[in-house]
Amino acid sequence: MCAESRPSKVDKKSTPLKEDEIPSKELRSWVTDYRETRKIYIPGTDVDVGYALWWAMLFSLKRLFWRYALYALGWPRGSLETYFTSACVVAIYHSATLLFGLYAILRSQKYVPSGKLQPSPSWYNDATHSLMSFCTGYMIYDSIMGYVVETWQPGKGPVLTADDKLYLGHHILTTLYMMSARCIKAGHMSAMSLMFNGEFSSPFMNLSFILEKMLQSDCCRNFGWLPSLHVYAEQLFSIVYLICRVAVSPFVIGHVTFDLLFTKNGRRDVPIWISLLWMPLCWGVQFGSIGWIMTCIETIKTGPFGESLFGASLNEL
Repeated sequence: MCAESRPSKVDKKSTPLKEDEIPSKELRSWVTDYRETRKIYIPGTDVDVGYALWWAMLFSLKRLFWRYALYALGWPRGSLETYFTSACVVAIYHSATLLFGLYAILRSQKYVPSGKLQPSPSWYNDATHSLMSFCTGYMIYDSIMGYVVETWQPGKGPVLTADDKLYLGHHILTTLYMMSARCIKAGHMSAMSLMFNGEFSSPFMNLSFILEKMLQSDCCRNFGWLPSLHVYAEQLFSIVYLICRVAVSPFVIGHVTFDLLFTKNGRRDVPIWISLLWMPLCWGVQFGSIGWIMTCIETIKTGPFGESLFGASLNEL
């Protein structure tokens, strides 16, 4: 990779961003930040990875900040529970921030999963690259911090559980999906719609995880309100997750599949071999979530939401 300036293109730093150029104020900071960050291009392409690497560094610093903040609050030093909790705080920040941007950009243009990027306005191009780079940066940071640095054992290297390997594989495949869409300048809407649905339940999930770790921590377990809060957070996550993965996700992935493989424009704008590579990524995540779906169903059945909505009959299912 190399940092370079491209004389054939307009230097976007020298072009001030007009307030009325972008119809959504939520996207202005994304565009401005992306344009002001030094570009590092993948050799032979005009795909920038500098913004993703910048965010990978910032996410790492945020994780370290929250780790030491937890130490100051009495959490055990060097504990995997402390590492995990600090990672959950950063995950909430990533998901919540990304969701607002994705919502704004998906509403700003006609939704066509296989749509091309080039004909779009320049601000839309930059907002798309910014959002996908932000997510890529998170995947890079979490892969290194979560599955290399914090699992490293002297003489052995990273020691990963089966779940760790699944999450790491998810990060790698998601990054490849986003990077390939940026390289071919098409299919970015399919990636962003899948990202939006996939990330929607993440803040609720990570909040539930944080409360669970608080219950297990000596410095927090005596909070009388904590067990009830955890139960309701777990219930809320389960409901949101089921909505996203059962009620919404199959239709989103189905529409992406149809547009990419069975429409003339889809086959023209996205090479068929790339679409065929994307399909296992899309559907693999969906089928891979079956275990979580079953867990969430059981959580609702045995929790206060299930009992209040359906009564004892639900527990008999």
